Formats: sequence, structure tokens, C-alpha cells
Amino acid sequence: MTGGGPDSHGAARGFADFSRVTDLSNYRPLPEDWWVGLTDVTGSTQAIAEGRYKAVNMAGAAAISAAMNALDHEDFPFAFGGDGSQLAVPARHQERIREALALTGRWAHDALGLVLRTAIVPVRDIRAAGFDVLVAHYAPSDAVQYAMFAGGGMEWAEQQLKENRYAIPPAPEGSRPDLSGLSCRWKPMAARSGVMLSVIVRRAPGAQEKSFLDTIQSFLRFLEAGQETAGPVPAQGPAFGSPLAGFDLEASAENMAATLPSRSG
Repeated sequence: MTGGGPDSHGAARGFADFSRVTDLSNYRPLPEDWWVGLTDVTGSTQAIAEGRYKAVNMAGAAAISAAMNALDHEDFPFAFGGDGSQLAVPARHQERIREALALTGRWAHDALGLVLRTAIVPVRDIRAAGFDVLVAHYAPSDAVQYAMFAGGGMEWAEQQLKENRYAIPPAPEGSRPDLSGLSCRWKPMAARSGVMLSVIVRRAPGAQEKSFLDTIQSFLRFLEAGQETAGPVPAQGPAFGSPLAGFDLEASAENMAATLPSRSG
């Protein structure tokens, strides 16, 4: 799950061809005074092996809902990676996002029994480390846009998170985020050719970004050979299904939203 509206932070207009995700001319750098927030579920591999993938997904996505509600649904770019999330906001919102992430960490522990690490990192620190945060929008339709990050900065920030730098401690016991609207009711997508292939590719330390992106482009061309598209989602989108599988998790989120304390600031 990724998101963010058009031109909300100086990014180029969205592109509809997924293969253009590797074209850096579609990306724009975040302003110097912006901050990036990150979350990561500790022990997610083990939790998924135990059949708790819905809980892991809910914890990973919760920070995005909390951030949206904290900012009264003001537009900002974000990305969801299954067991964590990434987002970017201007400096004027960093305290609200810090609070939303702290509250989400507390909720993940109390409601789901998971440890959700959270951090918020200034873009200037990322650039001082030799990386950048660039953002673009993949727009498969006029109604939907997905934020895409490049520049290596998010990967660097994620490593800082895992090393407990820039960490945000969980909010005090009993406090809750506003998770209104948090839901995941899409049915799993079926393989169209008998195989569902998920590939995670990371740039090797010291590798040039252009070489890395050229490699990704070659891989996409290989996947598209003889196929309708190598895009991650079919044109018609995933089917909308029954909420029963995750109803207890959604109910927990809604109940906590109903009892949350007043937000400061």
C-alpha cells in the first residue's frame, strides 16, 4: 500500500506505465526541512510463520492511519511494506507524527502483542549521510496514485531504525492512537499464470544507483515479455472480500479509537 496525492510536495505528475518507476526524471527530492517516519514489526517473520500475518499487516499499516488522522487527512506520501511503513511530512507536522507513531507503538503492543519499532528522521541527516529521499507517483488510474521513494535515503533510515537510532519510545500505557478507517478487506490476488512471484531486490552496498535501476529495468522487461504487464496489481484491482478474517483486529482498532484521549497540539 502506497499513497500520496499529486504535486503535494513538488513531485512530478504521476506516470501510468509501471516500468517508468526506474526513471529518475519522474522523481523530485523532498525539501530539506522535511522528516521521514518509519515503523517495523520486530520478529515479523516468526509471527507470520505462526499464522499471524493479519496482525503483522495491521501493525504495519496502523501508523499510516494514525498519521492520516493526526494530520486531519492532509496529503503526504507514504508506503506500506507488509510489516512496516514509511512516510514523509514537512517540519510543521513532525511533532504530531512523532506522537502518532508513539501511540501506534503502544497500540501494537497492547492490542496485538507485537513490538512495533518507530522512528522519525530529518531529511537533512539523511543527506548528510550521503543519501537522498526522492519521491514520484505511480498513477494506474486518474483516481489512484502511489508514492514511490528512491535515492537510498529510506533504506538508510530503516537501518537506523533497526539499530535503535532516532527511536521513538512507545506512548505511556493506556494511551491510544486514532485508527479510524483502518481496514484491510481485499481478497488475496490469484496467480494468472500458475505462479505468484514476489521479488525483493536491494542495492548492494557501494553499488551505483543508476546501475541498480538499469538492472531493475532489465528485469521488468524480462517479466513483461509475453505478458500483459509486470505491474503489481491487475488493471481491475483486487477483489473486495469478507472482513471476517480480520474482523477482531479491526474491531480492536475501532474500539481503541472510540476511547482515545484528546490529542495535544
